[in-house]
Amino acid sequence: MSVYDAVKSRRSVRNYTDRPVDRKILERVLTAAARTPSGGNLQPWRTYVVTGKPHSDLIEKMAARLADVIAATSRSTRSTHPT
Repeated sequence: MSVYDAVKSRRSVRNYTDRPVDRKILERVLTAAARTPSGGNLQPWRTYVVTGKPHSDLIEKMAARLADVIAATSRSTRSTHPT
């Protein structure tokens, strides 16, 4: 698939099912994620896999932490890249 075709066929998913993801698919996605490039090769991401019964407390804490990271990154980007 060409880059153009990949970009053209992308979509944003905002509704999820409660069906578990097959382990082989999950491993493939995580392997691809580990190989993605990052600006300055900083590789600032973290990957979490939550399986089994819902862990709502953990998910809420992770979401709050992510919001903090996004806010900090946004401030950092604005201060180092003037428009």
